[in-house]
Amino acid sequence: MTKTVTHPDKALIYATNARGLLVFCEPDFPDVPFQVPGGTIEPGETPINAAIREFREETGLHGYNIPVPLGVDKHVYTHMAQQHVVTRYFFHMQMPDDLPVTWDHIEQTPHNGHEPILFRFSWQLLSQAQNTLGLGMNAALPRLPKRHRPN
Repeated sequence: MTKTVTHPDKALIYATNARGLLVFCEPDFPDVPFQVPGGTIEPGETPINAAIREFREETGLHGYNIPVPLGVDKHVYTHMAQQHVVTRYFFHMQMPDDLPVTWDHIEQTPHNGHEPILFRFSWQLLSQAQNTLGLGMNAALPRLPKRHRPN
């Protein structure tokens, strides 16, 4: 029987503007696929508060719109012959169009106390992000309200 590993819940943020969807890569780890901002919901923290905190920690941006809930899913994947399950809360944030095209930010507080991680942010068309986002992070893209879809 395959053991199932349940991970802490996550909050993920789809931040969009006229350029597209905000994504990041990890230049020091080129095999890690593109991701959207987000992370672990801490004990006692609400999903929306986790989304706000994680967005600020990962992007360096704060003071923007309150995230709008898009839904919840269970992401199931296999790694090292074990089934893994993580519950993910998806949110949308409409961002201003005057943000930089790209920028770097160092995540100072990665989950599990790992060393700080360099993130390189950029904007992708939704059609591109559907194919380049890793870790199943594209699952809720179809839930973005049409009026907030930049393309």
